[in-house]
Amino acid sequence: MYPDQRALTRAGIHDPVLRESYEYCRRLLVALGDGKDIWRGSLLLPPERRPHVWAMYGFARHYDELSEAAAGSGTGRARFADWRATAKRDLESGHSCEPSLRALIHTLRTFDLAPAPAQGLLDAYLMDLSVTAYPTFGDLLRYLRLLAVEPCRMLVPVMGPTSGPYGAEAEAMALALQLTNLIRDLAEDQRHGRTYLPLEDLDRFGVTRQDLARGRMTPAVRELVKFEVDRAHAFYEDGAGLPDLVHPRCREPFRASLTFYRSYLTEIERRDYDVLTIKPRVGPARKARMALRLGGPLLMSRARRSRRGTDSARRWEEAACS
Repeated sequence: MYPDQRALTRAGIHDPVLRESYEYCRRLLVALGDGKDIWRGSLLLPPERRPHVWAMYGFARHYDELSEAAAGSGTGRARFADWRATAKRDLESGHSCEPSLRALIHTLRTFDLAPAPAQGLLDAYLMDLSVTAYPTFGDLLRYLRLLAVEPCRMLVPVMGPTSGPYGAEAEAMALALQLTNLIRDLAEDQRHGRTYLPLEDLDRFGVTRQDLARGRMTPAVRELVKFEVDRAHAFYEDGAGLPDLVHPRCREPFRASLTFYRSYLTEIERRDYDVLTIKPRVGPARKARMALRLGGPLLMSRARRSRRGTDSARRWEEAACS
């Protein structure tokens, strides 16, 4: 039995159909875009938590791919609206024959979570098929709350019992992560006819949508990207305490994953804010250095946990994060 299968067993997922549904979510992450980074990050979590992370992200990737496919068709929006309506009904009923949704429903039931954030995510994907620009940052925020903030609040409980309210930190971190995506994918989004950066920000720096579509890095575009990177950094700082609010066994892996994602901003800064000519990527060498830097504290924290505490305390920790 390979490690991912053992994680399913550790999570108490034994039904063959349900196991295949979770495995479908895992395969989606490994196969599509930056999903492999999400899957790698999940390997730092306790095994019994990993499948539930795959379910949440796998569901998101499945319907994101359907939305992207629908965008290339004249009848695509109506077709995706039908898929969305079916998925929402399945979330309400608690039963589905679609693999990623079946796994997500099981995860929601396991952690006693409401389906509303997942339904909001589907609404955000539908918006992508009709809304191509956001006049103000406030307009963008309303979209991002559906796309990222509510799903993040759904994800945090999977990381274990929290030590206090986490709403503000979860919102800030979700916005930081999603703004990182929007900055990194700026050129790709232009090719799809979408401008997620607020138009008021473009106006502030004298940049037009046509300037971005041409793909040339002008001084004005660099200033615009720098402004957005600084905004994302500010949200990372506001959400920096979020890992401290989850269970200790999940804390360092969670922090490591967030640190890795923030490194995209560092790479953009290193490239003098050029996100139009080549898509920013975190290369293998940088990933390896980061793994060494982050892996040390993670291993040390595990070693400290193995040395301290009574048997009863260790049994409580196992029960609290299982």
